[in-house]
Amino acid sequence: MKFRALGIVVCATALAACNPVTSKDAETARADLIVHSTDFAVLPCSKRSLPGACVHVLAGGKRVVFGAPAGMTLDMTQASLRNTDAVMLLSLRGEDIEGLDEMRNAAWRAGRESSLPVAGPSGTGEFLGLLNRAYEVSDALIYVEDRPAGGFDAALLALLPGDGEQVATVFDTGDLRISKFETGTDRAFYVVDYVDHTALIAGCGIQLPDSVTDGIDLVLDCESNWPTADPVFVFRDGVVN
Repeated sequence: MKFRALGIVVCATALAACNPVTSKDAETARADLIVHSTDFAVLPCSKRSLPGACVHVLAGGKRVVFGAPAGMTLDMTQASLRNTDAVMLLSLRGEDIEGLDEMRNAAWRAGRESSLPVAGPSGTGEFLGLLNRAYEVSDALIYVEDRPAGGFDAALLALLPGDGEQVATVFDTGDLRISKFETGTDRAFYVVDYVDHTALIAGCGIQLPDSVTDGIDLVLDCESNWPTADPVFVFRDGVVN
């Protein structure tokens, strides 16, 4: 049975590519929660009150973070930091990006082995370049002193396709596809497609046309109460919620 839940705040938990895992992150409400690689789940970042929207989407063995407010990494385990596959920025405003440098640096120190891919509204590429340059000296010192497992280049933020485009596919593994939509402002919303099931994720301050939500299994925006304690499953163990 399909449902629409208006709202949530975007962050996550660990998920292996092939095997089910029991999430131990503080942002997960139940210590015994099991998310299989074939499930489609949304987990809140934290029980804490964060200044911006932040959730993790788990689907197809991937973990993608939507939103990057300050404090987004506080409740993430080392495995969650290390294995995040991408970050989707909801806007380039302070409340939606202030945690991106936290994520960049914490994931690198946790042993991330490659650059962290990021997508967002037009201008994201320039912003990532500035952020990477701002940390050049710090990166060099950390690399000399701590030797993170991924090597020097793993500290960098990498731009996903679609920067400057109003509509673009920014992440595609074959079974998990994420499309970005811009509305002429500095904000973006995303449609996440996984095995014929769909979620729409939008931050605050964006007007969604009614036609956009047609046929969507789960709508997450800021127009109503966003669950901050429990995970939301779009699709779990062969059942659509």
